[in-house]
Amino acid sequence: MLSCEIKKISLAIIALFISATMASYIPGEFQNYFEPGLKNKKNVILISISTLCYDHCSIAGYHRNTTEAFDKFASENIYFTNTFATSSWSMPATGSVLTSKYPCEHGAKTISAKLKNDNYTLAEVLADNQYYCAGFCCNRRLTADAGFSQGFDLYDDYTAEIMLESFSDSNEPFDISYYRTNDLINKAVIRWLNNNSQNRFFLFVHYFDNHIPYLPQRPYDKLYTENYRSDIDFTRVHREPLHSNRPADKDLDYLIALYDGQVKQTDDDLGQLLKYLTDANFAENSVIIVMGDHGEQFYDHGRSSHHDIYDELTHIPLAMSLPAGKSKKIDALISTIDIMPTILDLLEIQIPTELKGRTLLPVISGQTETLHDFIFIEYTGQAIKDKYAFRTDRIKYIFTEGQQYIYDLINDPAEQIKIFPENFDDETKKQQQIFKKYLLDNGYFNGE
Repeated sequence: MLSCEIKKISLAIIALFISATMASYIPGEFQNYFEPGLKNKKNVILISISTLCYDHCSIAGYHRNTTEAFDKFASENIYFTNTFATSSWSMPATGSVLTSKYPCEHGAKTISAKLKNDNYTLAEVLADNQYYCAGFCCNRRLTADAGFSQGFDLYDDYTAEIMLESFSDSNEPFDISYYRTNDLINKAVIRWLNNNSQNRFFLFVHYFDNHIPYLPQRPYDKLYTENYRSDIDFTRVHREPLHSNRPADKDLDYLIALYDGQVKQTDDDLGQLLKYLTDANFAENSVIIVMGDHGEQFYDHGRSSHHDIYDELTHIPLAMSLPAGKSKKIDALISTIDIMPTILDLLEIQIPTELKGRTLLPVISGQTETLHDFIFIEYTGQAIKDKYAFRTDRIKYIFTEGQQYIYDLINDPAEQIKIFPENFDDETKKQQQIFKKYLLDNGYFNGE
């Protein structure tokens, strides 16, 4: 443990110096989309953006131009419009991306839990196939101590925090949520890429700044706020999930405007990194995935933050570049557990049998239009009662303590009207039995 701390201190000194000076088999019908032999020449770059609502992305029809860089990337590559995270907060959601398992299986389902050692993570699989694996983040839920460094040769979850804390003159306990970090992540990533351009690599990048308490820097703090004035301390909004004190409409509008300003600032950070990847010729030699890890809620269902399983919390943006440079919009229902097997399939690496996701190559190529009859979502973060959901294109079926109900997503897409079992139609009753059996067979509970 002492040597680990010495290593971290040494790296922090290096980081301070840097800050001062710089700133599986592919069938024949897929060949129009995929080049053969990717494993011999393609890097993998996975960019995860914390707290990015699908419905606040301009490409999804949002009324503000919040995501110009993501929109450009998505429109030029493979854009998935119907992707859902397995949970509504970073730890379990990201665990699912990196393991292709659901939270109760991979283990990182509560703040005090960890990603289980017996997971065969994406980084471990790629490392076993001669990829150098590096990760850069500063989200306190995605630390090495929580198991997220499994398989990485370098997992830098501390340099940005150490730098910012060393420069802080506040007497309050240090909280990285109150600081801008994306710029430091970009600098660290670019410096690493400049020094590792000859290696075949897997690079994981996580942007954290969208997370509460929404403190965009100028000019982003004024982009959408106009002449608003208020005495409310919005930096304390993250305490609201357990109190659910909805502010006045004008105050809520301002809060959303601050969030949108932060989304815009993060998108510009994304744009800078994507431009560098193109200019430095990494883009043409890499499979690049850009995604949100989960969404956010603004009292849509009585709370702020991200503690539940509604669509505003789990519907996320996802886009992926392919070696052949094809572009396509895909509306199939997919889960973030499908990302890992898709990467492995693209690289012609055998997909481990224990993975729960499915490769997206059949829907990308047009071989099929659907991949899942339903996707599974769970919340076990302890801020509210545990909830489990089965989402189809038509309904969302909820199991929680003492209750079962559905939302009719066709007639009630905002999920405001609960329909209880006594009012289920015949088709929903059949699905109810399928879902209950799934919970029982997979060790959750039987839905009673």
